[in-house]
Amino acid sequence: MNIATGAMNTLLPKLGELLVGEYKLQKGVKGEIEELEKELKGMTAALHKVAETPVDQLDQQVKIWASEVRELSYDIEDAIDTFMLKCKGHEPATSFKKVTNLFNKFKTNHQIHGVMKDIMDQVKKVSERRDRYIVDDNAARPTVVDVDSRLEAMYRKATELIGISKPKNELTKQLLEYDGSSSQQSNIISIVGFGGLGKTTLANSLFQELKAKFDSYCFVSVSLNPDINKILKNILLQLDEKMYSHIDETWETKQLIDKIRDFLNNRRFLCVIDDVWKKSAWDTIKLAVQDAKLGSKIIVTTRNKVVAEHAGGGVYEMKPLSDDDSRQLFCKRIFDSNDDCPADLCGVTEKILKKCGGVPLAIITTACLLASKPRNSEEWDKVNKSISLGLENNLDVDKMRKILSLSYNDLPFHLKTCLLSLSKYPEDELIRKDVLIWGWLAEGFITDETRPVGTSLQEIGESYFNELINRSLIQPMSEDNFWDEDGKVHVFWDEDGKVHACKVHDMVLELINQLSVEEDFVTTYLSDGQQTGKHTCTAQKKKIRRLSLHNSNKSYASPEAREKLSKVRSITIFGKVDSIPPLSSFHVLRVLQLEDCSGMDKNHLNHLDKLRLLRFLRLGHYSATELPESIGKLESLETLDIRGARKPSSFKSHKVLFPMSFAKLRKLLRLYAGRVKLAQGLMLGDMKSLQELVIEATRKVIKEIGNLTELRTLRIVFGSEKTFELKESIQTSIQRLTNLQDLDLRNNISFEEIIDMQQVPSGLQRLFMPDSFMKAFPCWINSLMLSRLTTLSICLDFEYLQSDHLDRLAELPSLRFLRLQLAFVSEQLQEKLTIHRGACAFRSLKDFQFYSSMMPSFQPGAMPHLERLYLSIWTRLRRGGLNDLDLENLYSLRHATIYSFDDDSKAVIEEALKDYPNQAALKIQSMMMN
Repeated sequence: MNIATGAMNTLLPKLGELLVGEYKLQKGVKGEIEELEKELKGMTAALHKVAETPVDQLDQQVKIWASEVRELSYDIEDAIDTFMLKCKGHEPATSFKKVTNLFNKFKTNHQIHGVMKDIMDQVKKVSERRDRYIVDDNAARPTVVDVDSRLEAMYRKATELIGISKPKNELTKQLLEYDGSSSQQSNIISIVGFGGLGKTTLANSLFQELKAKFDSYCFVSVSLNPDINKILKNILLQLDEKMYSHIDETWETKQLIDKIRDFLNNRRFLCVIDDVWKKSAWDTIKLAVQDAKLGSKIIVTTRNKVVAEHAGGGVYEMKPLSDDDSRQLFCKRIFDSNDDCPADLCGVTEKILKKCGGVPLAIITTACLLASKPRNSEEWDKVNKSISLGLENNLDVDKMRKILSLSYNDLPFHLKTCLLSLSKYPEDELIRKDVLIWGWLAEGFITDETRPVGTSLQEIGESYFNELINRSLIQPMSEDNFWDEDGKVHVFWDEDGKVHACKVHDMVLELINQLSVEEDFVTTYLSDGQQTGKHTCTAQKKKIRRLSLHNSNKSYASPEAREKLSKVRSITIFGKVDSIPPLSSFHVLRVLQLEDCSGMDKNHLNHLDKLRLLRFLRLGHYSATELPESIGKLESLETLDIRGARKPSSFKSHKVLFPMSFAKLRKLLRLYAGRVKLAQGLMLGDMKSLQELVIEATRKVIKEIGNLTELRTLRIVFGSEKTFELKESIQTSIQRLTNLQDLDLRNNISFEEIIDMQQVPSGLQRLFMPDSFMKAFPCWINSLMLSRLTTLSICLDFEYLQSDHLDRLAELPSLRFLRLQLAFVSEQLQEKLTIHRGACAFRSLKDFQFYSSMMPSFQPGAMPHLERLYLSIWTRLRRGGLNDLDLENLYSLRHATIYSFDDDSKAVIEEALKDYPNQAALKIQSMMMN
């Protein structure tokens, strides 16, 4: 399923399955399905053409037609899914009930001729309208091209620039450095960040100040759909307008590149390549400027981190403005003063600035909007709320939306769909990556169409998530602490170094809320009953496909409201447990995601058995002590997440009883639970389809896990059970899981239970044992038994550490991420942990996290491919305490983070690293530990 084609991408394979599957179709029905399949493929191709054009450039009739096709695809898929489920359900044909509206002739699982006829009638009507509206390459007629939005940044006075002095000083130092090297690594600096952060402003400020120090210079903008030849001609004109004022218009790309190379040969030049969107554009332009010698410098600006890294050289990530700089910019724009906000407007000003999130474009746009309003808190508060709802009409607001829309328009169809799905979340909501991906999977946003061989759909979902981060459309939550459902503080950089949560910037959320309304994608009701986004007459939907409620009091008692809900495929609820509509209203629901629903119990899940198509069920803060018996009726359920079940108004978790009917969930792939109690006779080991399991250890659970031979991911949390009593069961169960890829063992386990295992699953890729300190080194951690291991988190007792232990870690051939914790190191110990160079030592390692009061020391050539280093130093440092750290011996290092013990240690770190020779490729952060 994607935003361009509705349910077509998942529907078409299902029609193919009907033709070849054992559904005992009537003789004439197969021909009807083949005809339907052919017609829908044609419609899908037309929808792709429509979707390739920005929404504001589409003819209104074409928009209506595309919307009708998408809506029809949902209805057809609902009918096909219901039919296929009934056929596989082994129920008597006479028990099959009528489906709603269009498909009420669908009487038995062997006779679908009537419903196929109705479907074809509808499809033909829509197809006729396509012919009438001529949906082809000419259906979308571009409007007049807007003036480049970056021109304002190009001509802004230096005195008006706020908050760029620090990044400007840092980059100026790098741009003026020249060590005689002609390597591309030292000549290129990429500035990367979210749209509106001020990348062009910063690059232009650097350009204007430094260009006189170079023999030649140029500043060109690439944009989303670049004319490469025009850009190359522009470079020539800026290099020497007189010589190239009469460029031969017949020159091809190669000739233009050769002319630029010839001109720049033996010249020291400064070149700014602004607003690069795609690697392909950079790959062509760099051919003209890549031979940068004599201290020549190239500045690239981009919203896409992948493009920045592809360009090579240093990457400078733009940060939002600080609170003080944000306030100064706002006041300068609206009051013509650096910090002179009237007292009665201070409160609402802070709310507005929080929403702007330090993005200069958002601050300037909002200030321009407020400049035309009366200066009182009531009026300003109205503007603040209207921007959140997407209701404000203003030229400056429209300009900001267009700038942000460029990033959206550049997305492929599948990423547009995934991004719009985030419109269901409230402002400032911390969004779990796993929950997000499970929702995408359940709705069919991730399909097999482009899946590489050997890659799971879950991994494809992670790549989608990462790409949205790289394109600066969602914000990775890497350092913020939060309260998890178990009441503990966590950080969302997990032990594998990956980001496991994100937020959506308020301005992006406002954009996707509006796009979601225009595309009839998600319907969101707030606490006051208002919908997000600006609604027009044509945007009022007869059917709701995705519903999100934010503490909403909206009533669903009327027949009209119930009718709208009958086609909902996904419902997400934040807060107010009583706002859950009756589940009997949802006949085709795939996703039921209940977040922060304090006080929820099993009575709120009445009619759960009606949700026969449900694939993903999340019960946040589940208060009842047992799951309802009706959960066994969820024949399509693939993911169940009840992490964080706890008593009402408490962080204390409690056990949840799984009923006997739980064993009927034969399609369940993922079970994420905490403390559970299995009903008498319920055998967890019978859930043969399970591939991912997170659960608290009990004797029964540990014994049963060994029967789950399809498990890929296993996370066991050890609680009150005495683990030494489980030793034999733990070893036996783990050794039987031959398909296991991820193993995570947590809390109160001495690890003596697994240290002497004779074998481990040979395909193990990620191993986490972060909570206890081993008094012996596991014999099975070696290059022969763990040849595929890419990620390892381990804690060792220094007293028992032997010289060969680190060597055995270094020999792991595939290890890319290592989190090593050494405990019980005496503060009086002067010895350092020396990381040696070796032919095969840490050959693949990219990330190293080290926690200890012992300092590491890196020998020349150690960890040759290490890019990211994280040190947490648990002792006070004196001057000279970092002299033997030798970071310069890590030749590939690009980013380091060092946590210090106290302010004095922080000063020692900053002093030791101030003259670090490789600043262009290394970012140092010195921070106090809390």
